[in-house]
Amino acid sequence: MPGKNKKKVIKDKLGAPSDNKNNQIRQDAIDSILEKGVDFTITIQNKNILHKLNLIPAERKFVIFPIKMGTLLKISKILLDLDTDELVGAMKNENKEINLLDLGAKNIIENKDKWIKMIAYGIINSEKEPSKNLIRFLNENLTTKEGLKLMTVVVQQMDVNPFLASLVSIKGMNLLQTRKKATPGE
Repeated sequence: MPGKNKKKVIKDKLGAPSDNKNNQIRQDAIDSILEKGVDFTITIQNKNILHKLNLIPAERKFVIFPIKMGTLLKISKILLDLDTDELVGAMKNENKEINLLDLGAKNIIENKDKWIKMIAYGIINSEKEPSKNLIRFLNENLTTKEGLKLMTVVVQQMDVNPFLASLVSIKGMNLLQTRKKATPGE
């Protein structure tokens, strides 16, 4: 029996192999470290005769790679420009009745173009403006569920933790140097 207890402890530390969600999160983290891209497909909503005859594909495939610093800056500026105050306020007031349709409509009107642009920046992974064709394609074919999945992938690929850690590290070094200078007699 002692051998089984050791296996259980190891499984508990590593996570059960049957826990698909944790395994997927770990795999995504490993893929980000290895700078692997995340594949996704968007199905074309308004198919024309060429799609129906299979002369052109009925879906487009994209890959989102870890986001470069220039792209990170562009997406961050858009994130800061999002108008979500009313949405956040509504979420905090749990006791108050909220008209979700009205709230959703207002937020779609104010933020949809910014949301699509952030996804487009994630796809092209460049400081350059996304093409009008890509913006139009996403606008005409992206569903809200696909958009949520894509924004999740973009945020994962942004991976700002190393950037923040480097800032903390630099600030920490700066504090150490200041303390050494201030300490008399050394």
